[in-house]
Amino acid sequence: MTKMRARKTLDPATVEGKSDDPQIEDEPTFETIPRRTVTQDAIAQIRNLVASGGLMPGQKLPPERRLAEMLGVSRPTLREAIGALTAMGILESQQGSGTYVAKLSAELLTHPLSLILATNGAALQDLFEVRLMLEVGAARWAAIRIGDPDLRRLRELSTEARHQISNVETFVDLDIGFHRVIHLASGNPVLAAVMESISILSQESRMHTARRRDVREGTCKEHHNIYNALEAHDPDVAAEAMKTHLQHVRAGV
Repeated sequence: MTKMRARKTLDPATVEGKSDDPQIEDEPTFETIPRRTVTQDAIAQIRNLVASGGLMPGQKLPPERRLAEMLGVSRPTLREAIGALTAMGILESQQGSGTYVAKLSAELLTHPLSLILATNGAALQDLFEVRLMLEVGAARWAAIRIGDPDLRRLRELSTEARHQISNVETFVDLDIGFHRVIHLASGNPVLAAVMESISILSQESRMHTARRRDVREGTCKEHHNIYNALEAHDPDVAAEAMKTHLQHVRAGV
């Protein structure tokens, strides 16, 4: 493939050394696509640029004519590719402004899993198994690595959860926040990112189990036990406390 940089593309606005597009110097590098399955190749190249960071969330794509020239495809082919990427949620079109990389979120990335959970009741139990496998390990590592700021934040979340025990929705948000601090305190950013997706997926199940006040009261006590183990920097006790907590929550599903 022949590499082409946006700043070297000639058009009427640049013939005299000027450009009416202030973003031209910041445009990413695209490659001209050989003529075969050009639409799919255009889709793949733009998607790969987004995945690799060559195109950032919120970044504007070059104008249609320029981008078509850079990719070596026709404008109808480019429109088809952009339409497909927009349907995927990777790009978004803003009327009168242009096409931008969507601000990709965990909700979008986990959409296929959300569909599975919505159509398969057994998948919820599978989700709890994943939480057991990962969160017990997260608690173990957090007990070794957690610092005073995170411990202070866990105390604040626990206190607020007790005060909000009658407000199910707020209580669930605080519960998710408590677990999030532990995921981050594990010191493993990949684990934290995976658990963030799982937290979004499991929010519905949390709302279901938290409808019972006795479950919410049990969660407060179990969070307190987890906190004590983390404060003592005891990985075995922290892992066991997290396992006990998740098993109790799972039993309420």
